[in-house]
Amino acid sequence: MQRRDLRFAKLSEVQEDLKNLASRNYTKTAQWDLSQVAEHLADWMTFPIDGFPKSPWILGILIGVMRVTQGKSLYKKFVRDQRMPTGQPTIPTTVYPASDSSARSVERLLKAIDRLSAHRGPIHPSPLFGQLSYDELVALQLAHCAHHLSFLVPS
Repeated sequence: MQRRDLRFAKLSEVQEDLKNLASRNYTKTAQWDLSQVAEHLADWMTFPIDGFPKSPWILGILIGVMRVTQGKSLYKKFVRDQRMPTGQPTIPTTVYPASDSSARSVERLLKAIDRLSAHRGPIHPSPLFGQLSYDELVALQLAHCAHHLSFLVPS
């Protein structure tokens, strides 16, 4: 089964897709289930508001070099395509074990989306993309959500 060709124009569309996936059966076309995807996305949706966790020093150096050399072009590509490379490393604390129940995880992500939608305060700079405006941040979050949720296909 192929992953979905998924694109989101606004955060409320992500919420609709999440509720649809949570209320129906779905097939995962990659390793993560809905709970894992929702927890991961909720983490990354709140980091720009609360602050990003510290990366291991070697990863921090690598990300810093990438931010300076490729950050802007990667940002543009991710937002345009609403896809990110698969199998790339991420902060280990944002990778969760599989779960039989996704309700709590989906609710956490729905609340994170509401929080980001209402946020008008400062935004912490992304380790990879640097300082983003609110609109740029939302565009990146939409792309990140489309990427991960595309691997879950409703039945």
